[in-house]
Amino acid sequence: MRSNNGLMYGSVDTRSTMVLQNDAIFQNRKHAAVLLGERLREYDNSDAIIVAVPSGGIHIGYHLAQSLHLPLEVIPCKKIKHPADYNKTIGAVSLDSVIIHEEDNSIPQDYIYHQIQLLQHVIRRQSNKYYKGHAQPSFRDRTIILVDDLLMTGDTLLTTIRTVRKQQPEKIIVAVPNVTPEATRSIADEIDEIIYVTIEPNNPVTGNLYAEFPEVSDEEVIELLQRVRNERA
Repeated sequence: MRSNNGLMYGSVDTRSTMVLQNDAIFQNRKHAAVLLGERLREYDNSDAIIVAVPSGGIHIGYHLAQSLHLPLEVIPCKKIKHPADYNKTIGAVSLDSVIIHEEDNSIPQDYIYHQIQLLQHVIRRQSNKYYKGHAQPSFRDRTIILVDDLLMTGDTLLTTIRTVRKQQPEKIIVAVPNVTPEATRSIADEIDEIIYVTIEPNNPVTGNLYAEFPEVSDEEVIELLQRVRNERA
């Protein structure tokens, strides 16, 4: 279905594809990527680049890169936690972009400043690990397909979108297996398309989406990036 602003939306009945544990929508990230890839077939063997938000997005990106015969890159991004409640976030940061919510003016500016500095240091170390000996290609005039395993608040993807936008790509597509209405609204004005499998009410329980949702290590990110590089060499 295409909305009035030209963004692509869509959903499919995933429960008919396999017997899932605990009535989850997806068995695991690979299953989610397979279903998402069916909606991205027009980009098979194109000039597009898959860009994953690690760590969870790397498995989505890897399987999409394999099925669509596309290169795979990553852009690390971190959420900024609320100082009084680490279950809440007040924004997100990448190496060169920062998103801060403005609804809570009680948060000390010193806390925000130091969190940005700390998280950017962590992100810089991660990027150096992921790209040791490799240069990230230019995104200029390319179609960029940004992927993650969930889109609940939009903070991390919005920060990543702004990082990608600075390189002047031809088109930015966000492709995520599951999205919430709130998150899609938060990024809609800054992308060209959003493609998803299912849309759920705001703040869905992860266990209701994925039957298997293990933590993803930096070593896995590096391994999957290297596999794609080797296959395309």
